Amino acid sequence: MGSSRRDDQPDVLDTPGLEIVPAVPDAEENRRANAGRALRWLAGVDEKLLLWAPGDRAKYTALGGIVLGTATIAAFSMAMALSEVLGGFSPLILLPVLIWGVFIANLDRWLVSSSTGGRWGRRASLLVPRFVLAFMFGVVIAEPLVLRVFETAIEQHITNERSDAVRDLESSLTKCNPEPNAGDAAKAAAETARCDQHRLNLDAAFAANQIDLNEKRKAAQTLQTTINQDNKEQARRDTLAANECAGTSGPGTTGKAGRGPECKQREDEARQYRVSHNTAQHETELSTLQAGIVRLEGDLNTTQQTYEQRRTTAIAAKIDELRASQGPIGLLERFRALDDLTSSNGFLNGATWAIRLFFIAIDCMPVLVKFLGGTTEYDRRVERRGQGTGKAYDEAMATTEAFLVSDLRSRRRSSEQQAHVDDVYLSMELDQEISALADELLRQGEPARRTNGVPFQPLHGINGRGG
Repeated sequence: MGSSRRDDQPDVLDTPGLEIVPAVPDAEENRRANAGRALRWLAGVDEKLLLWAPGDRAKYTALGGIVLGTATIAAFSMAMALSEVLGGFSPLILLPVLIWGVFIANLDRWLVSSSTGGRWGRRASLLVPRFVLAFMFGVVIAEPLVLRVFETAIEQHITNERSDAVRDLESSLTKCNPEPNAGDAAKAAAETARCDQHRLNLDAAFAANQIDLNEKRKAAQTLQTTINQDNKEQARRDTLAANECAGTSGPGTTGKAGRGPECKQREDEARQYRVSHNTAQHETELSTLQAGIVRLEGDLNTTQQTYEQRRTTAIAAKIDELRASQGPIGLLERFRALDDLTSSNGFLNGATWAIRLFFIAIDCMPVLVKFLGGTTEYDRRVERRGQGTGKAYDEAMATTEAFLVSDLRSRRRSSEQQAHVDDVYLSMELDQEISALADELLRQGEPARRTNGVPFQPLHGINGRGG
């Protein structure tokens, strides 16, 4: 009931009863002041409390505008960052951009609204960590804006790097895949470790044909030597048989003409050698080998003539793969390009840091304005209300504690009194039960006494109550 009565009482800020308190604006003025109130809401201002410090209304309206500006810049920065990540603008980024902007607005609102107070020591202790936090967020927000400022130079640098990468790849592929008839120096350079990732294996067919050709040439040469030796031996045997039969004197002949035993023996030897050494078959095999050699030499000439064209086609395919892998310019690639540009140009490095610090300062502006603006009348009202609320809370807690202690003590006394009453009633009930038992015993013993001639005498003191 007490709490309900307190809730029904009007707030002193709602119904100021002194003439020095400004009157609440009417409906028309409220409509005209909606924009200002919205801005002051972004600054965390309590409109009812601001009525007691009307001179600070313009200041906190401007502070709310600064909070709105930093949130807008943060949203714009997030939009640029996401556009660079996705390779262009997409409607999908609108939701995260809106969330980021609202988050920064609420963060700045907390920074400026929770750092009020009248004492400079307290203000500094609250504002310094909030300034550090604002600075950190400012660094994050400033980077996409810096990239946007230097976008032309960054994209040109990345384009040049990509062109250099294409030229380097083309040069490496050409050097690491020399023509088959290239010199020993070019072939030795193509065998280095640098060329391990750039070999196209275009001469694989050429190398296989070359090996086959070398083998066929070696076989043909061996077979030709065998044929020559067999023909020479066959000619010698034929000549020896003819001389023996003709009676021509000489080494291995008898000098006797006619077809005698020696003549027939020499002819059999010549005939057997011709059968065992099939020269005609060897000559056929040699012809086949020579035809294969001619065919392979033609294939090798064709392969060598088309090698440069095939190498050019393969290199173009590799370059197309490289360009396809490069894709749109991403966020990390832009950061790396900016670092390359600033590391080689001191003036550009200084300009980059100047712009970066400028955007960081803008993001820190709400806290800076709050701190540099000093202690306002509204700050003093907030501090005074906080102190009064604290005292009121302490008083309320003390009253509640006293009430609880008093209630507990009263309950304790009531409990003790009730326990005493219960003990008295219990004692009385016991006395009544004892008296009842004594009377019962007396009634049971009276007939026996009369039979024995003993007059009945009442027993005194059985229940503790003497005669």
